[in-house]
Amino acid sequence: MDEKETKEYLENITPEERAAAWENYVRTEVNAILDTFLPESISGNVGVKYEHPVKEVSAKTGKTIVDEKKAIGVYLSIMFEFAAPIEFFDEPEKAE
Repeated sequence: MDEKETKEYLENITPEERAAAWENYVRTEVNAILDTFLPESISGNVGVKYEHPVKEVSAKTGKTIVDEKKAIGVYLSIMFEFAAPIEFFDEPEKAE
């Protein structure tokens, strides 16, 4: 689907369908990455870091105070360690 077709599609679906399509896209992309690198790994680490909303900025110090009990986003990181260096291959060119 090109950009114009994608835009038209998104304009003609419900918010629920859009949310489901987004969730499916993210799951597909993350699983593709896992399918590629997980079999090559011997160990690894998973990290989660929350992005907290700003509560206020102190007028005295100028320090930003965040609300540690809420999150506006999350960073996910996955690090795989390989037994030996892996080789990358060029992706085939897409036909237009």
